[in-house]
Amino acid sequence: MNNLIATMMLGTFAIASLSPATAQSKPLSSQTGTVGVAGSRDATGERGSYLQQTQDEMRIWAQKLHDFDANAQVKATDAQARASKHLQDAWTETKNASSRLETAGEADWNKAKASFKTASAKLAVAWQKVNPAAK
Repeated sequence: MNNLIATMMLGTFAIASLSPATAQSKPLSSQTGTVGVAGSRDATGERGSYLQQTQDEMRIWAQKLHDFDANAQVKATDAQARASKHLQDAWTETKNASSRLETAGEADWNKAKASFKTASAKLAVAWQKVNPAAK
């Protein structure tokens, strides 16, 4: 379990660290859209802001899961093992939704955004089940 979560976190950190660099490497003209299309620039800015928020959220979750795993007992009960498995599954689903969000085209943006919100909410519920005292 330690190796699986560590691998997941490394992948998330790699994706998170590449995303801002990729965004910065695009020419300014490809980030701003065309002149006279204010709605497009507003949507691009909103999308960029939302992507930044999701990347921040993913980093927070990765840290929470790392800390949880570091503090997990070596011998877990069956209920704890099932809850941990559920947490791992929710984390994987959230990472996948985050990746789809980053690559979604304009037509798929709202669907990808809704998918990420749903996966993120499931992760929060799974987290509360295994760690009810934490936020």
